[in-house]
Amino acid sequence: MSPQQEQEFEAFYRREERRVLRLAYGVLHDPGLAQDAAQDAWIRYLRYADGPRAQFSVPLLVTVALNVARDAQRRQRRHPEDLQADVGATSADGAPADRDLVDAIGKLPQPEREAVLLHYALDLPLAEVATVLQRRTGAVKSILHRARGHLRALLTLEEGISHGR
Repeated sequence: MSPQQEQEFEAFYRREERRVLRLAYGVLHDPGLAQDAAQDAWIRYLRYADGPRAQFSVPLLVTVALNVARDAQRRQRRHPEDLQADVGATSADGAPADRDLVDAIGKLPQPEREAVLLHYALDLPLAEVATVLQRRTGAVKSILHRARGHLRALLTLEEGISHGR
């Protein structure tokens, strides 16, 4: 990488590092595993970014990060004895996240959970979510609509249980 490309990458990394970590945590629900997955994602991404057509692309970065997190999740399922205790999540500004919402998102089917994380947690536009998930924009809208309905039902159910209803 040329010195100019290194500076551009450093700026890109600083802008996107929290986004990659939030995505990894959203998939894995474990801070340590999420940090490892985020680091692996950046290493893999550098292989692409250092190629002959070097460019820094958020959709490519998010795709790589999502694939790395999915791989880590599969390994996690095969070796459940290696799981660490779940630690409370934090929002983008470092404040504690709504635990019920984080738990409800974790209960969504994988396509819905990934779409919610990409669109709402990472603030990716629908077109970029569609690119990352390799679906049409209309399909992503449908997935998000279903996910919001499932979240509404999960959160209403949990609220009723916690209030003794």
